[in-house]
Amino acid sequence: MRVVELYVSGLGSKRIAKVMGLDDSTVRRWLRKYRATGLESLKPYWQDGRLDKEPQGLRDIRRVTNERLFTSAFELYTTTLEPVASITRRCGIDYQSFVYHLKRFHPEMVAHRKNLKEKSIVL
Repeated sequence: MRVVELYVSGLGSKRIAKVMGLDDSTVRRWLRKYRATGLESLKPYWQDGRLDKEPQGLRDIRRVTNERLFTSAFELYTTTLEPVASITRRCGIDYQSFVYHLKRFHPEMVAHRKNLKEKSIVL
């Protein structure tokens, strides 16, 4: 298990969390479990394929999943002035997740949308 390998090599939980794309509290919980009962106690975490991905794999998987989920909403967001709440309802996605994802990973879409609004006000 990669988390344990990094721990044994001397990295702390914060650094391991950053490298693996995991939350620090999750890494600390797993390391406590590892120190208390050994590697076998962590077996359920790597058997289902959730871990042992490339560094930051979990975050990348989550981002790719959201990109697919939000595809139709992105299209509406960049081509219309329909309110975001309406777009998310229509596409059946979570409003806060969509807005967070836009601001975090697609600031260019937010800027494009802002330009669309400014142009419509001028007209």
